Amino acid sequence: MPAPLEALIADYPAWWIDFLGEHNHVGGSDTTAWLMERAQLEAGVRMLDCGAFVGAAARTAVRRYGVEAFANDINTDFLRAGRAMADGASVHWFTADTRRLPFRDGTFASVWCLDSDTPPRELSRVAAARATLCLCSEVPVDGRGGVEAFIEEWAASGWSLTAHRQLSNDATQLWRRVEAELVRRRPHFEERYSKRGYLAQLDLIASMVRAYETGEQGHGLFVFARSL
Repeated sequence: MPAPLEALIADYPAWWIDFLGEHNHVGGSDTTAWLMERAQLEAGVRMLDCGAFVGAAARTAVRRYGVEAFANDINTDFLRAGRAMADGASVHWFTADTRRLPFRDGTFASVWCLDSDTPPRELSRVAAARATLCLCSEVPVDGRGGVEAFIEEWAASGWSLTAHRQLSNDATQLWRRVEAELVRRRPHFEERYSKRGYLAQLDLIASMVRAYETGEQGHGLFVFARSL
């Protein structure tokens, strides 16, 4: 594990940093690679990694495709750690809220948001004509019409779906494993999070497990192309 990430784990007692690592989304580096294979990345294109944490997607895209990568997050410590990790010196880092990005309209040929907070208006604003949009996002499951509504919302902002991979089962299994590990290693995590903090994070994970098991929540990868 890279030393900067180990330092973040020590400084930020949070289950999602402990269990998800630098590719802090469902599926980890495998789902990042799946999106990259469909994102039409190539040398020199501008790519934005929103809510980047330590910018794993941006740093990977620099290494594999030679893109000009930008990464933003609201937390300066996360960006500082990302800059110190492999290929971090080749990424442009910006402290900013994903809902108020410090970039001009139409700046990026590929926009990424591997986070549950995916504001269509702002991500669409910074995307260029014929851009790609890559998302790893929580959505209500198919049986409730949530995926269709999610796609329609992006279509209203000028995007056409080009690829979709359902991850609800993967997410459910992941949250179950996290819950089981939190319970199994309770003394360790109580010491790490404090007893009150431990219970709060265990309750959060338990609620996520229930939501996925009952079909209230789902997860998926989405690749869109700009149609306007």
